[in-house]
Amino acid sequence: MKKIKQLLNQLSADKAEKGKEWKGYEVYVPVYSQPALVGLPLVILVKGNEQRISTPEESLEYLAYCQE
Repeated sequence: MKKIKQLLNQLSADKAEKGKEWKGYEVYVPVYSQPALVGLPLVILVKGNEQRISTPEESLEYLAYCQE
């Protein structure tokens, strides 16, 4: 969880909500208390010990996946 908090700080987000699992990753969606103009809807991906911010391509794929 400490790493997720560090990633949230990088995204200037206040907290995260758990999203839909995607391609074997647990997904955490950043939540902002103030309107944020950050570009693509980046998410945090967690698989085993790996915790990272999605790439722009992954963000768009995840967004399309959630629309299905």
